[in-house]
Amino acid sequence: MNVASEVFPGVFRIELPLPFELASVNVHLIRLDSGYMLVDCGMDTEASFTALEQGVASTGIEWSEIRQILLTHMHPDHMGLSVKLLKLTGARLLMHQVEARQLRIVNTPELRANWIGRAFQESGVPDQLQTTMHQHFLALRKNFHALTPDELLDGGEEIPTALGPLQVLWTPGHSPGHIALYSSAHRLLVSGDQILPKITPNISWQPESDTLADFLQSLEELKQVDVDLIVPSHGQPFSGHRAWIDKTTRHHGERCVEIRNLLDQPQTAHTLVESLWLKKLSPINHQFALLEVMAHLEFMRRLGQINSDARDGVFHWSV
Repeated sequence: MNVASEVFPGVFRIELPLPFELASVNVHLIRLDSGYMLVDCGMDTEASFTALEQGVASTGIEWSEIRQILLTHMHPDHMGLSVKLLKLTGARLLMHQVEARQLRIVNTPELRANWIGRAFQESGVPDQLQTTMHQHFLALRKNFHALTPDELLDGGEEIPTALGPLQVLWTPGHSPGHIALYSSAHRLLVSGDQILPKITPNISWQPESDTLADFLQSLEELKQVDVDLIVPSHGQPFSGHRAWIDKTTRHHGERCVEIRNLLDQPQTAHTLVESLWLKKLSPINHQFALLEVMAHLEFMRRLGQINSDARDGVFHWSV
């Protein structure tokens, strides 16, 4: 029996299973003046829905009492059950407008091909590995439902709750329209995947974007707010957000140095992955690693720290 835990008065955490190395994701029920808001939805699997159903039942809350569903971002483990839950609850759906646009890109074959296909091509990924990564990703595609939010957010809005207003913070980087929720009265941050207790979120390359710069800027802005309790999407609630931000910022700086040190001879993003991860990665983790390396390369290119040379559409990087 999966039981919800009240991590803060009026905030319930429900842990849902994932079929990944990252074994679980948290969704949260936040008490409103009338009813509840569900933050994120878990992955579209029978095991995840059963765990959610049990967790909601353990609080005594009925599905019909969930009046709002807010997605911190559109990754599969956060939005997979959204369509089913919107039907069950009749709730209003809230998303950041940039994230709604990103979801449309992922759900439009030609736009997605321009994004991920371009990444594979520019990185010099061998054809066979490209095929394998595409095949593994197909299993996740059913989670990317076409959604029409009832409210598109910009960041800065305040959502009325029984805890008082929760401010919507736009925190791009992990995903273009990622959002967190902040209570200044209670110094509480519902952080989504922006701040996690034991890992750093994956920062993936996006066309015409500097996602790592976006992420680091988001962290710098979060450093300015006072937080006593972080309620994350993976792992247990914790504290010390400024120390976490400093450590994570150093990590990305060290990763950039590590990559630059490998560029005494020109390399592709694909060969860099093989140099940086000494163990063999699963196809999906190879894709995550590849896109993160590309994000670091783009970040350093814009700072003028490294150079690129395109040969037959494949980018070779050097200092």
